[in-house]
Amino acid sequence: MKRAKFLMLVLIVAIMLIGAGYAIWNEELFLTTTVRTGKFDVEITGVGTRTGDDQRKNEAHDWHKYDWTHGVKANTKVLPDGNSAIVEFKDLYPGGVVQVDMKFENKGTIPAKLKGARVELLSGNEDLFNLLRAQTTWKADVNGDGVKDKWAHVNQDWWTVQRALDKLVESTNKVNLVIEPGGWFTLGAESEEVEEENCILFKLHPDAGNEYQNQYCKFKITFDWEQWAKDPTQNPYDGENGYGGDGDIQEIEGTK
Repeated sequence: MKRAKFLMLVLIVAIMLIGAGYAIWNEELFLTTTVRTGKFDVEITGVGTRTGDDQRKNEAHDWHKYDWTHGVKANTKVLPDGNSAIVEFKDLYPGGVVQVDMKFENKGTIPAKLKGARVELLSGNEDLFNLLRAQTTWKADVNGDGVKDKWAHVNQDWWTVQRALDKLVESTNKVNLVIEPGGWFTLGAESEEVEEENCILFKLHPDAGNEYQNQYCKFKITFDWEQWAKDPTQNPYDGENGYGGDGDIQEIEGTK
């Protein structure tokens, strides 16, 4: 009987020890995590115009075949939102060409891609505005190292202004162009030696009649940028279809 009581006591103590051991192995662990969101900020950091009255700038690049305008008043202004620029032409004549320079920089912390671009007439002669034609080319520093990675002629036909902007967006999306933080994007010409060649070319249709004399038009161009992918798995950094943040973007049609 005493032996049975002793064994029972040992068993109870053993269960107590096992219980204590179980409590030790069942400790809870906590992980505290802080999430900070990035900043999306692509801005127009440079804008200007060129006409035939500035020979020094005009002779600095390869596009001498165009009939540069003389006596034309062309003004540009970047709006406070950093996404839009106002362009105004006066005394433009049929066949004359004006070059508008524009540069964008990714000043945020999130890679960006060009989603769209649109033009809006603000004031002046609407029929004159509809007779404007445009061409664009672009170049970009993809990874923010300050070096131009690629450039492309969008299309060398003279389009209506909105159509030319649509073609620009199509061209960048076709090659999955993404601008990383610190990178830049310009509407630029083909020569690598000239820093200032970042432009949209505007031309008044050669068939514009005498009724368009002494007229003007002012319009706003807005560029819409978006984060590089809503779902990164659908637009990876690396791989065959990746956006190539190391500057290795896909081959561009029309490059040399």
